[in-house]
Amino acid sequence: MADRSGIGRITRRLARGLRGPEKPLTVTDRLDRWARRIGEFGVLDRPYLEAQTGRTFATDDEAIAFYVHNDGQRGLSLSPLVEHEWMREHQPVPAMSWYDALHQEGPELFQTGPLFDAAAYAASLPAADRPASTLDALRHFLRNATDETTLPVPPGRRGPAPTWPAVRESAMVAAREFAAAQHRTRRRYRATWDGPETADVLARYPRGAARREAEQPLVSIVMPVHRRADVVGAAIASVRAQQHTAWELVLVDDGSGDDTVDVVRRAAVDEPRIRLIERENGGAGAARNTGLAAVRGDFVAFLDADNTWRPVHLAVAVSALLETDGPGVHTGVRMIGANNADDSTAPVETYRGEDGTLDDLFAGNFIDLNALVVRRDVAAAVGPFDETLRRWIDWEWLLRIGKRFGVPAYVPVIGVDYDNVRDPRRVSSAQPASWQEVALARHRIDWDALAAAAPTRDAALVSVVVPVFRDWTMTRRAVDTVLGAADHDGDRVEVVLVDNGSPRSVSAILGAWFRDEPRVVLQREDRNRNFGLGSDLGLARSAGGTVVMLNNDTEVTTGWLRPLVAALEDRAVLGAQPLLVYPDGVVQTAGTVFGGDKVLPWHFLGDHPRHDASRAFGATAGDPGSPARFTAITAAAAAFRAADLIRWHGFDPVYANGLEDVDLCLRAIESSPAGSAFVVVPASVVVHHESRTPGRDDARVDNRRIFDERWRGRYPAADAVDRYDTAGLRYLGVEPGLPKGHDVHVRSSRPVVVREEGAVGLRVAIKHDGTRVADVTALVAALEAAGHTAAVDMPTSWYRGSSGIDEVTVTVVGGGSASGRAGASFVPQPGARNVVWAAPGQVVADGDFAVVVSAGDGAEQVVRAL
Repeated sequence: MADRSGIGRITRRLARGLRGPEKPLTVTDRLDRWARRIGEFGVLDRPYLEAQTGRTFATDDEAIAFYVHNDGQRGLSLSPLVEHEWMREHQPVPAMSWYDALHQEGPELFQTGPLFDAAAYAASLPAADRPASTLDALRHFLRNATDETTLPVPPGRRGPAPTWPAVRESAMVAAREFAAAQHRTRRRYRATWDGPETADVLARYPRGAARREAEQPLVSIVMPVHRRADVVGAAIASVRAQQHTAWELVLVDDGSGDDTVDVVRRAAVDEPRIRLIERENGGAGAARNTGLAAVRGDFVAFLDADNTWRPVHLAVAVSALLETDGPGVHTGVRMIGANNADDSTAPVETYRGEDGTLDDLFAGNFIDLNALVVRRDVAAAVGPFDETLRRWIDWEWLLRIGKRFGVPAYVPVIGVDYDNVRDPRRVSSAQPASWQEVALARHRIDWDALAAAAPTRDAALVSVVVPVFRDWTMTRRAVDTVLGAADHDGDRVEVVLVDNGSPRSVSAILGAWFRDEPRVVLQREDRNRNFGLGSDLGLARSAGGTVVMLNNDTEVTTGWLRPLVAALEDRAVLGAQPLLVYPDGVVQTAGTVFGGDKVLPWHFLGDHPRHDASRAFGATAGDPGSPARFTAITAAAAAFRAADLIRWHGFDPVYANGLEDVDLCLRAIESSPAGSAFVVVPASVVVHHESRTPGRDDARVDNRRIFDERWRGRYPAADAVDRYDTAGLRYLGVEPGLPKGHDVHVRSSRPVVVREEGAVGLRVAIKHDGTRVADVTALVAALEAAGHTAAVDMPTSWYRGSSGIDEVTVTVVGGGSASGRAGASFVPQPGARNVVWAAPGQVVADGDFAVVVSAGDGAEQVVRAL
């Protein structure tokens, strides 16, 4: 012992001194250390990891090394039984990493995923064989599981416990689908060009090259131009420099009104192959259609006025087309700049070009129109460009070609130099990204087919559509409450979950948790389709005669659904919304209110106490009140007849998570008989947690602009005065929000509301912390008996936005500080009379801010103190 504790210690110190100072661990060192630790766990399912990544690993060590160096970006999992995000919510120390939680081997057995509860598994074993840790339980299960072994699922999971082989197989399928989606949505730009030489590419098409030389087929080039006098000359020069000389350039001036036309005419003085067509401004799609209508060639190509071609572009493209007899081809593209506000932060140039399937094309466009050459008969068959689109016009046209004739083939030669520096004149710089969803929706949803099938929908079934992005925790709770309420109330429901391109773990967890619940359908999208298109895709997947749109951050209670469905029995009711409240009972929305033209609508009674909503709907003891008619409602929770939603073509995907529900309602009323309306049903109450998903409000300015452009001069008549009258309040006008963002047409609106004139009694807000329920109950009764209006606020709603209307605040908390919580105190409300009803032992540090009623006094004394 002496040698080990004395001489040995001295020897180790001397050895360290000879080695010199220890170097700090690098990130790579730490990752390698974690990899060794994870390898010792013995829980790796290598084929499962390979299925997620689309890779093959020679050894387990290689697989784990890849995992630890890539997991942060990919969200990978080593086993169908281990989901890190699930563990974080169930392990003893949430802040601990999942591998540290397993490595601790503490006595607490916890859940490692939605299908494995270590405590439940240990309890199922004989006492002598019970594992002492969660990691031991995992190891024991994996060593001993057979084809008949059922999984120890966590409590609360619906359906029978599945067998291990069935779970692993479904997990493998989902992993392969995830890997395929990752491949489809990969970044298609690369920093260097590694393609073959042009001569080598042409050698692949000997028959096509010979035919091109012999036949010299005519290529019609369509070039739209709008106020591009500074660059159009270079584009024309690149056409004239083509090695394939049998071409015509149909140049369409889209109402430039500057000297663009003069530049074109000068370039065409000695070039009979250039034809200039002038037209009024109508956009890029209309200009291209004008050019398409005038082409005469066997093939059609496109070149925008701010880009140029390499001399080989037409030669290789036409040779490939003549060799393959396909619908079209596209060459590679050199991108100059990054279309960012500050292009200096991005690489100077990138390259783009590759083959792809129709599924790849649906996931995102990888064919630039400037690089495309198609057969004229193909262009004629798919029809003109869609002039209603403001962006992604070319992608929508390519989707038509791909669906009907196949995806144009890739020719690995750089044919285009693309100016990708941000320019406000460019459509891609001036229009919102949500036009991508508009273009895609036309190919993902067949509204005519849905309308034809609408009569065959199950009239007794309610389909609840829930779009999901990134958050599985609230989604699981939302779906569980919907199913629980349906079980309690005897309602027939299905839940359609649309995962909007979330990380892998979201669909993996939801899919496992609801795997054996036949009422839940999970559909995963490659990318985030936003609320609008995500909801429309869920509608297309649903089967019920009634469809409820429901946010994934809501929580329903028993009895919520039937009042909404009953409201739709009136054919004049187009949709029904519940009363939406926050978890503390404060109203989130009781309908949508309008303040006139150029005034954005807002939530009725948003941030008001529940008392105001009760008065607005005429609630009495035991009666929640009657439904009220509105011009618009929120789609955070709303019921519709499926046939109506289909007739309106659902939500417009041009809105990116904002105002799509108001737009839907206005379109619906516009196309419905006079007297039609939406209703808010106070008998149905839904809690809205209103999460702040990353990116949720990124398109707020664009949404306002789109809404105003569409409804300018046609905003619904102002109804705010009458709405607030019903709640015993007086609407004075709106407080406009700041004009955040560029080119804002409409600013946000916040109502200015006061108590109605001649109101009897005082408006009193009771602030309590739940420790003196009997006192609060007695105080409410005493206030109402004295003719006052009383609202009760939990701590989270003490400072709600509508508190300025309150004339008196009464703080009723437990003993200790003025709030009953250590280190916190109620902040008095300016302009109101503030009262503290002290509890035994409570000390009010500063009596100047409020009237203090002693602990021994009753509720009547508090009323007198007002």
